[in-house]
Amino acid sequence: MDMNRVAILGGGNVALATSAELSNAGFTVNIFELSAFKHTVQPIIEKGGIEYSGVAGEGFVKPNMATTDIEKALKDVGLIILTAPVFAHETFVDACLPFLHDGQIFLTETAYFACLRFGKKIQQTGKRIILAEMNQSPYTCTKKNPTHIYIDAKRNETFIAALPGKTNIMERLESLKAVWPDLTPVNNVLHTSLDNMNWIAHPPITLLHRGLIERSEQYYLPLKDALPPSVVRLMEAMERDRIALGTAFGIDLPPIKHTFEMGGDTLEEALRLSTEFETFGYDYKNSSCPYLTEDLYYALPPIVSIANQVKVPVPAMSAVLQLYTIIDAIDYLHEGLNVEKMGIDGMNVDEIRELVENGF
Repeated sequence: MDMNRVAILGGGNVALATSAELSNAGFTVNIFELSAFKHTVQPIIEKGGIEYSGVAGEGFVKPNMATTDIEKALKDVGLIILTAPVFAHETFVDACLPFLHDGQIFLTETAYFACLRFGKKIQQTGKRIILAEMNQSPYTCTKKNPTHIYIDAKRNETFIAALPGKTNIMERLESLKAVWPDLTPVNNVLHTSLDNMNWIAHPPITLLHRGLIERSEQYYLPLKDALPPSVVRLMEAMERDRIALGTAFGIDLPPIKHTFEMGGDTLEEALRLSTEFETFGYDYKNSSCPYLTEDLYYALPPIVSIANQVKVPVPAMSAVLQLYTIIDAIDYLHEGLNVEKMGIDGMNVDEIRELVENGF
């Protein structure tokens, strides 16, 4: 398969940033969006391309196509990149299933245990598809308008792994180095899914500001105002839990602040000094936001569920998840992603490591 022919799934900020950079680097890019969200790609179709600005430079690129026809989008492509928010992942995967081809690579930009979530489903198609995931999107970016993406920052290092872990994923995706030179392979998909700063930040920040947030239907919280000592201490405790769980699986996780090569000696200093987050904030509606929804269903529950099963104490993460269960009246550990839904229930550390190394 030709890995320079790429289908980008989604029509949001990250989809446009990825499409712009890959198109600019000479990849043939097909953008696919679900029919229900055709309005996100229709302006691109009408204008004939995407304008980009920010740290990636400025310019205008013309993807090969923007479409709501998944069969057309996947035809003859070697690499499929899923850029949509995690709660839309399964809908995109289900749309792709009938049209996948042997030898394609299905890469999820922000993991949230994507390979474990969809491994069995894609295996059951009988097609030889390589699943891969990145710990996070390489970008922070914002749409200036429906066809103009502003890229605020690119991450210093982004991790990638495949399922099975023994797959030499970067040998197959060497051409991506032209766009993401700091794309770094790691041993397995537990590493990529545990190395995500989103759930270290969003849940504790929101939890300890919840009273303020609930006072109005809509609330905006700038990150620079969201880091009193209590929040930082909770974030640091969750970080210790994350490191401990990684250690149990033989994974030497770097500190979260490596994500943007942040300055400072502590997590608090890193976030306060980071130019990438100078204008970042949280838009809440009825006390929630999409970032938080991702973390409360697809990050904390699977991590706490795995930790409970292999008997690794994660007291801070467990406490945060339990408090949200109480104040939202939602059993996130049951309703969210967990070991049973990932097909790893009952497995010990060695059995899970065997699975991520050799696949289902």
